[in-house]
Amino acid sequence: MKTHALTILCLIAICNLNSEAREFIDLQGRKLDAELVAVSGGQAALKRTADGRMFNVPVATFSAEDQKFMNEFAAANIKYVFDVSYTKKKLETMKRRANDELLTTERWSYKVELRNKQPVEIRNLRVDYWLFRKEDEGRGLGAARVATSGSYKLESVKGSAIHAFDTLPIDLNKRQLEGNFIYIDGTRPRSADAMGGIVLRIFDPNDKEVFKFTTDEGLMAAAAGKPKAAASTSPGSK
Repeated sequence: MKTHALTILCLIAICNLNSEAREFIDLQGRKLDAELVAVSGGQAALKRTADGRMFNVPVATFSAEDQKFMNEFAAANIKYVFDVSYTKKKLETMKRRANDELLTTERWSYKVELRNKQPVEIRNLRVDYWLFRKEDEGRGLGAARVATSGSYKLESVKGSAIHAFDTLPIDLNKRQLEGNFIYIDGTRPRSADAMGGIVLRIFDPNDKEVFKFTTDEGLMAAAAGKPKAAASTSPGSK
């Protein structure tokens, strides 16, 4: 197996506000001069003015005034920053003979890992994905086409943590002409489909797209609308 890793930075801001250092007061009256960096999942990321040290602190532990400030900041500044990596996984192999051909179907899927590069937790995102296959009919690899698609509910990813999920499978077909036979139309005696890539589109709870990733920009146009799982064809299927 070969793992591919790409870093994609997607910054979405409803209003680009820069938080300046201010004095925060918790419910016990303790004071902290710090800059508010991010707020998500009920957690505030603070950068202490004195030494630049980062702290993750529950919003609810601060004064009512500070909580209001943090909640307004969270509503006005939404950031989604991910590292994406994926691994191709072969799940099973099926073989059969038909006349003078050996037909093989390999079932593959992707293991996708999303690393939250924010220092705070993010919640309630929806990951829509499309998987592509390049079909080989004996004359070389064709264009990548959607083989299947699906959705995954990303309920929670803590700050700087990784969340992994498996996609639906797709079938790749291989065909080999046995013996010294040839196809009279010039088709190659061997052909094999290939994985054609993946597209991810991530949406917030309001169905607003906040992040996207693709292994090939040319695939993005095909990843539109609501994903719906499509049957993967295999040799002899109807």
